[in-house]
Amino acid sequence: MFKYGKRAGTIGVIAMCLALVPLSMVLGMWPTLGDQVAMNVSAGEVVRWGAKWELLIVPALGFMLVSATCASGLRQAKKYSDDVAMAQLTCSRFMRNALVESIVFVVVTGIMLYSAVTGMGLGA
Repeated sequence: MFKYGKRAGTIGVIAMCLALVPLSMVLGMWPTLGDQVAMNVSAGEVVRWGAKWELLIVPALGFMLVSATCASGLRQAKKYSDDVAMAQLTCSRFMRNALVESIVFVVVTGIMLYSAVTGMGLGA
């Protein structure tokens, strides 16, 4: 990642580290969760209950998406090996996208865990 600039590399490393935060959030709450957790809450009422392992799906998908975005950025930047500025710009753009994806998955996982633990949605 640092091949295409210090800034792009730093953003990429931060994005990958943030992609692991949702997984650690779920695993940190794992002992306090029951076998069945609220998976869908509507108007303050639980619509669907699910197994607690289902909470791992979103963090896993988030990590895979962020990893794929970073890998794609590196692959696309490699196409501009003759133009260093364009390669750095391309890599930087993909790494920023990965950072935004990581932040979104942290927020979504937090909302999901809140609903699973309390049995209420955010608006209820």
